[in-house]
Amino acid sequence: MNLTESARQWVLAKLPYDRRDAALVAYLNGLDAHGLLVVWHNWTSRLVQPQPWTVHKSQAFQQNQVTTQRAGELSLLIDDIEQGRDLTKYLSRDIARAPAKVPGAKRRPDLDMMLNDWGVHHLHISSTVEADGFVKRDGPLLFVSFTPDAAYLIDIMTHGDWTRDHVLAVLADEWPNAGVIHKIPNLTSNIRVTEEQRSNLRKNRYVAAFEHNGSVYMPAGGMMADGTTIVAWAETRHLLGRIEALEKALVNNPRCLTSDFERSGLVFPNKPEFQFAIREDGAGIIEPRNGS
Repeated sequence: MNLTESARQWVLAKLPYDRRDAALVAYLNGLDAHGLLVVWHNWTSRLVQPQPWTVHKSQAFQQNQVTTQRAGELSLLIDDIEQGRDLTKYLSRDIARAPAKVPGAKRRPDLDMMLNDWGVHHLHISSTVEADGFVKRDGPLLFVSFTPDAAYLIDIMTHGDWTRDHVLAVLADEWPNAGVIHKIPNLTSNIRVTEEQRSNLRKNRYVAAFEHNGSVYMPAGGMMADGTTIVAWAETRHLLGRIEALEKALVNNPRCLTSDFERSGLVFPNKPEFQFAIREDGAGIIEPRNGS
């Protein structure tokens, strides 16, 4: 069995993309398992895990006039966050296809550059769900950073505010130790990157530090030269390393998983047909005939 190839085929089968686009199909089919799993990670990182979040509100958010003007809609949105409901309807419609264009295309809607660079999501503010399942779009956006158990409401901003210093300043001033921005200890700088420069750097896949009140910070995203993230690459390498180790173990001892099956009350099959899969409980190897 080739579990690495199984991982590759699983992603090709499950990834949402336009299978009528010959160039895109050819590109994806030409990727190895690592490349496809990075694509998968990039797409799923744009989604927000449905789970209860502890909500923290910045002073800027609370003092924003739009927060008052859109209080009813924001109350419903925040309740959805706190109660752990699915937030997909508030996200960009671009998440419906991942990827939607081959690399090199002028626009890459599969890459949320602010998310990959800064770790900041943007949610559309509305209580009106349209026919495609997404809420109605207009000007204001809620910028949010999520950690494993908390949602940090940065401010209400707009399209085009993707590289505003204000976003990083709020994170640095209010939540410097929450993991939503990283202060570099014992480092100072007098070099200030303007918002225009930061925008140009991001378009060319460069990450820039943020100098604020005499300290230097790095955003939480960790964007790489291809527009994806260090986390996507690191987690993919770790996963493939575990798959390769299991392949070797099965070659050396085809029944090495017998005790694992028995602990789960299952009978190890005479001729197992292991396959790769990603489920709600994570990525792993399954034996689909007995549900293990």
